[in-house]
Amino acid sequence: MMDKRDPRCMICNEQKPGIDVRPDSVINTLRWLNSHTLKYKNKYRPVVCRECFQKYLKARKSFERKRTSYLIIGVLFSVVLFVTSRADPWSILAGLGIIALMYLLSLINYTPELELPRGAPQGGAKRSGDATR
Repeated sequence: MMDKRDPRCMICNEQKPGIDVRPDSVINTLRWLNSHTLKYKNKYRPVVCRECFQKYLKARKSFERKRTSYLIIGVLFSVVLFVTSRADPWSILAGLGIIALMYLLSLINYTPELELPRGAPQGGAKRSGDATR
């Protein structure tokens, strides 16, 4: 399905063709909130242009690392809370709240995935023409 909106790079914010951003639950939620709270018309299709692809990879890797760290910290806090409260049932609910809060904090640096074509190299993988001889 081809989107008729004009492509705009999400890194440099210029109107250029590029790799489409994969819509996910975070993007869909933000679009829903914008459409129901503001008079917002989404005129552009978010993409990452060729020139900004390396910056995108760096930002995506940073987001994934921070998301994992925040969730580990949330789980550790929840376990400590559960153990120190002597297995109080309310501590389980509080622990889930802490994990949810840590996940929401990780979304501050949210960088969505791209719709890469099948067989395309992921991350920093080298293409076949990049090998030195």
